Formats: sequence, C-alpha cells, structure tokens
Amino acid sequence: MIKINYFYSPEKESEINLEIWKSFIDSGEEGQRIYKEYNNDTYEIQLNEVTEVEQGGLSAIVKDILTASGMSALPVLVVNNKVYKYGSFSLIDAVEDVLDIGFSIQVEEE
Repeated sequence: MIKINYFYSPEKESEINLEIWKSFIDSGEEGQRIYKEYNNDTYEIQLNEVTEVEQGGLSAIVKDILTASGMSALPVLVVNNKVYKYGSFSLIDAVEDVLDIGFSIQVEEE
C-alpha cells in the first residue's frame, strides 16, 4: 500500500492541485481496482489543511519542516511516512512518479 499525505495551505493551494487529488479520491473503489490490476498495489490519499493557527496532529517530520521554513514550505507531500517533496513542485510530476502512472489534465479557459 502506498500511503500519501498531502499537507497544504487552504489560502494558497491551487485549485488545479486540489482537483487532481479530488479525481483520485472520487474514483473510489473502481479506481483502486483498476490501479491494483495494473500495478499490483493500492494507494491511500489523505489531504490535510494546515494554517498558521491550526497545526495540531501534524507528524514530526512535517512539524520540523514548518519550524525550519515556515508556511512557505507548503505544500508537503509525504509518501509512506517520508517527505517526498515540499515547497514549490509539480504535483502532476510527483503523482506520476509516486504512483507510476501517466496523468494529464484539461483546463478550461475562461
């Protein structure tokens, strides 16, 4: 099982990043079944909002990063209890790498 925890600031997080996570979460059992069929593994995703005021329940590794770098360290991507990326990074590239999948998005222009 691949355990993914994504810690982010609700004030600063991009809408696209949240939509990426939502697509995985919304795929539910069917998405898990397909992933397991092709990768012989499963994944669990947990999204965690972090604010200047509310930082209770954070793991020690995330607390250490926030203590050293402040809120600018967000987002923090933790995979299997190890920090994978933090700060500014391409979420699409990270998800593709962690889950060993190809991923594309379409954004409507307004």
